[in-house]
Amino acid sequence: MRLPAQTRLLFALFALLLVFLVGTGGYYLLEDNVGLGAAAYMTIITLSTVGFSEQWNLSSVGKAWTVFIIVVGILIVALAFASLQSMIIGGEFRTVLGRRKLKDRIRKLRGHYIVCGYGRMGGQISRHLAAMKKKVVVVDCDEKRTADAEEANLDYVLGNAADEGVLCEAGITQAAGLVTVLHSDADNVFVTLTARGMCKDLTIIARAEHVESESKIMRAGANRVICPQGIGANQIVTLLARPAIARLVDITMGGADWEIEEVRIGSGSRMAGRSLRELDLRNKANVSIVAINTVGGKAVINPRPDQVLNEGDVIVVIGPVGMADSLTAYGVEG
Repeated sequence: MRLPAQTRLLFALFALLLVFLVGTGGYYLLEDNVGLGAAAYMTIITLSTVGFSEQWNLSSVGKAWTVFIIVVGILIVALAFASLQSMIIGGEFRTVLGRRKLKDRIRKLRGHYIVCGYGRMGGQISRHLAAMKKKVVVVDCDEKRTADAEEANLDYVLGNAADEGVLCEAGITQAAGLVTVLHSDADNVFVTLTARGMCKDLTIIARAEHVESESKIMRAGANRVICPQGIGANQIVTLLARPAIARLVDITMGGADWEIEEVRIGSGSRMAGRSLRELDLRNKANVSIVAINTVGGKAVINPRPDQVLNEGDVIVVIGPVGMADSLTAYGVEG
């Protein structure tokens, strides 16, 4: 098995250091009245083949030792240069620099989402979040999947998502949320336990392959557990019994004309302290507020016109695609 060029270069540099130490020790032991400084200097000029004169009259043994150091040193230096050239030509050097830039970029992220598992579901989640202009960091232990994430222009961390060091590298302490969609429910439990232990307030959403695993993952610390079997069954029932509702959901969640979005009333927003009647968003911003999650944790569905908005409230609005620009112009950005 051929070693990577980076490994060969490190091996050559280590071998060169070893030859220097052995060469210095050899001169010190083989030659009479020679100090360590002089022995080290002689070894350096011998390895570098710069051609300086000898520091003392070498004995026959010392001359043989010099020839040995020159031969071994030239071979090791040639190996080091060949490995460096291979790294540059083969792209390994660029790969190493690319990984460092990737780590630096992830380290600077704030408010991003960590997606553990880049399979079919994890890939769709990551791409949808990226399409919504959200920052995403993929965590997967499969090199091929992280390569796929890189092709999709997504940041990634190669490693086990249940490892605290890997989650730290993914920036979990600065993340807005974590999604774990690994194939095994046990793996999702471990990731949830690890993530919850590291960040008490982090929003964690986990997938459960089996309905009976939902309660276990919730006890592990997940905020929400999604079971594809249950969701699929509910969607089929909705399509059969309430097709109009199903069509409305499809239009708002993935249509080209309408969308549904949530907006937080930030500090300083001119919406804070005013009623829905005063704001009149339906006429002024062409959006409708269908629900409000108040800062106190209460969910208000189909709020009345006299409902007053406060800082920290999250409003759920429906409107035409691009309504974010209308809300921004109206001062929702807070």
